[in-house]
Amino acid sequence: MAKSRFKQVDAFTSRAYFGNPVAVVLGADGLGTEEMQRIAKWTNLSETTFVLRPTVAQPAYRLRIFSPGHELPFAGHPTIGSCHAVLEAGIVTPRNGRLVQECGAGSLPLRVEGEGASRWIHVEAPEASFVGEFPQLSGAVSDSLGHRMAASPAPTAFRNGPVWLFSRLEEAEQVKALKPDMAAIARLSREHGLNGIAAFALTGGGEFAVHIRCFAPAFGVYEDPVTGSANAALPACLARHGLLERTGREYLVTQGTEIGRDGRVRVRVLDAKGRAEIGGQAVTVVEGEIAL
Repeated sequence: MAKSRFKQVDAFTSRAYFGNPVAVVLGADGLGTEEMQRIAKWTNLSETTFVLRPTVAQPAYRLRIFSPGHELPFAGHPTIGSCHAVLEAGIVTPRNGRLVQECGAGSLPLRVEGEGASRWIHVEAPEASFVGEFPQLSGAVSDSLGHRMAASPAPTAFRNGPVWLFSRLEEAEQVKALKPDMAAIARLSREHGLNGIAAFALTGGGEFAVHIRCFAPAFGVYEDPVTGSANAALPACLARHGLLERTGREYLVTQGTEIGRDGRVRVRVLDAKGRAEIGGQAVTVVEGEIAL
């Protein structure tokens, strides 16, 4: 039976068993889509990735990203975790701290700072596209989260792969205290074509500018520990509603503390529309071989 190198990596953290885990299969060129999907279902993590030979100029690699149920064009923590695994395995060496990841969303620039445990990996995320504002859902979203939303802005959806409905609360303590009704969130998500609800607050000072929690029960993820796609799309939402001045163009996000995962996401806003680069650290917790 053929085997391939395998790593399980915690992303958006420098501590093992925190952040958000991703399974990474290295040297997966011999696998077909059906086999990749079967492995992703078996790992039962929110995402499993497969590293392939690139089709663009080096330094680069190609990545396919799967949830247990379907393939994704882009996701944040699998990108950070897979890049960590590729660098650690010596598959790619950055040139002047730069390399490229090919994926379903296109060729995404990656930027690497530091080495080893202190390394930060940043990716220019796909541009988030505006889906719509849903003022009529304010009451239902408040009820589903277990706390009243801020008076403005209205719940607003953006897509950069997944579709997140951003819902602002007034205080970070309110985000921490949420007791979401997962059945209600799943119903809202299915009825309105959403992946889930991203509830956030702007902290107004301290180490973190944003505290966020992301719920996607319609896709089997009750609460995502640390969500790269939502954090990459949030600046577009803030820009649309004139709120970027409250965070600045570079800021740090906290996510996952309520479920014991304590993640950290760096965000750098690249233009006035809120296109963003997100960054994080990563640590390998499992390393070996997987039978193919």
